[in-house]
Amino acid sequence: MFSAPIVPPSPTCVGPSFLQSRSNRLRPQTRTVDFASYELAGHTVKDLALRGLQYGRPLGTAPVVVVMGGITSRPHALGDGSGPGWWSALVTSGLLDPTRQTILCPAMLGNGSGWQALERASWQQPFTLPPVCVSDLAKLVEAWLEGIGVDRPVTFIGASLGGFIGLALALRHPGRVEHLISVSAGFGPDGWGTGVRHLQRQLVRDGIATGVVRLAMNRARQLGMLTYRGRTELCQRFAPLEPSQDAPEVASYLQYNGRKFADTFSPHAFLLLSEAIDRCALGRDPEQLRREIAAFDGRIDVVGVPEDLLFPLDLQLELDRTLRKSRIAGQLLVLPSKYGHDAFLADQQALADLLVWNGVRVARV
Repeated sequence: MFSAPIVPPSPTCVGPSFLQSRSNRLRPQTRTVDFASYELAGHTVKDLALRGLQYGRPLGTAPVVVVMGGITSRPHALGDGSGPGWWSALVTSGLLDPTRQTILCPAMLGNGSGWQALERASWQQPFTLPPVCVSDLAKLVEAWLEGIGVDRPVTFIGASLGGFIGLALALRHPGRVEHLISVSAGFGPDGWGTGVRHLQRQLVRDGIATGVVRLAMNRARQLGMLTYRGRTELCQRFAPLEPSQDAPEVASYLQYNGRKFADTFSPHAFLLLSEAIDRCALGRDPEQLRREIAAFDGRIDVVGVPEDLLFPLDLQLELDRTLRKSRIAGQLLVLPSKYGHDAFLADQQALADLLVWNGVRVARV
C-alpha cells in the first residue's frame, strides 16, 4: 500500500556524553534582517524585521539545517538556552548535531518576525492584513537566509505549516534546498481542514468586532485542538459526559489550551498564518508544478500519520506519488501514532527513531 515500510519505532540510546557535548551549543543567537520597505503579497509593509535563532556552528563552517514547526506562540524549537525546546528529540536522537551543524529556526510573522504596524496593532481592533500565502512565507524565509549570509543549499525539516513552507522554498527557490524532510504537510490543504480553519477565523473576527477577542481566540483554539489530536487518543484519554457531571472530562483540557493560546498569540498573526495555509497554491497549476519539480535537484522525504485529521495521510500519499513519478529521490514514511497531527510533538521521539531507522541522514559531511 505504501512506498516505504512502516518501521516500529525503537528507543534511541543517548548517552550522557552525547547530550553534554551538545548542551553548550543550544544557546541560540538571534539573527535579524531589517527592511525599511517590503512587498508582501501585493502590499507594501514598512519596517519589516525578519528574525530567527541560530544554534551550533558559525555560518560558513558547517552544513546548515533549517527547522520550522506549525503555528505556535513559542518559536524556540530547540530551546532558548535555559531548557529544552518543543522539538528537542531532533537533537537527542542525533538527527541534529549542533557540534557539527549550523541550525537555524526562522520566526514566523507575528511570532518573532513582523512589521511595526502588525506588532503595534491593537488586539481589540480590526487590522488589514495582506493576502499572504505559503509561498509568501517561504519567500520571507529565503530573504532571511540570504540576509544573514547563508550561501549554500540547506537541509530543511518542517512540520505542519513548516512543512508546507519547506516545500514552497524547495520548489520555488531553486538551489536553496538540497534535502527536505516534510512532516504532516502536502501541496495544499484539503476541503475539510479549510472549512475548520475558516470557522476558527470567523470566531476570531467576530470576537474582534464584538470586543471579546480573547474569548474568541480561546474558542478557536479549542476547536483546533480537536483536529490536532487523533480520535483514538481523545477517546482513550477522556470519558464521555456522565449524568452527574456538569461538563465532560475533555472540557478542562480544551479550556487550558484555549486560554494559554489566547493569552500569548496575536489574533492578527493567527488570522494571517491560518489563511496562508488555505491560500497555498503549490499544486493548483499542474504545469507550473511539473516545471518546479523538474528544476529541483535534491531529496525529499515525506512523513505522514494515519490518524492525522488536520492534514491527513492522503495529502502525503499524493505528494509522494507526484515526487516519485518525477524521479525525485526520497521515501514515504508512515508514523503510526494515536496523537494524530500532534504526533510530531507528542510522539517526537518515535518520529526521530522512524527517520533514523529508515536511514534518513541530516546534513552529514
